[in-house]
Amino acid sequence: MRGRDRLALLGSCLLLLGGCVTLMAPYDEKIDDMATGLQREISTEIEALRGAEKPDCLYPGHAGFYRQARVDVSALSVRASAHEMNAQTIAQIDALSGALDDLEALHKIATRADRCMRPDEFSDVKRGFDQITGAIIKLEVAKKRGRP
Repeated sequence: MRGRDRLALLGSCLLLLGGCVTLMAPYDEKIDDMATGLQREISTEIEALRGAEKPDCLYPGHAGFYRQARVDVSALSVRASAHEMNAQTIAQIDALSGALDDLEALHKIATRADRCMRPDEFSDVKRGFDQITGAIIKLEVAKKRGRP
């Protein structure tokens, strides 16, 4: 085999191998499970708040939920950050953390006003959490299929 033929063969092999390179972190079952668990945990809390009356609806009775949810989001973030090329998942988890902060702030505002959160406040909040957690899960499932 001549030098030019070897070079062409080597170039062809590199092109084929280059097509196998992925630019995104692999599927992580733990991220999928943790995001699903967070979605369930947050939805359960929202439904509990929706049906609660004073004083059960006020923030102090739910502060533990916010602490635990922040711990869970932090664990999810640490897990996602352990993978290289996982910027999209990390950005989605950051959005989830921000949405949790927003819900907590809204809950505190309602409590300072000595009222429960209004029903119209819940639909947008729940929809937002479902969209964010759904996006995290959808991306992980796409990674599993090999099509992010």
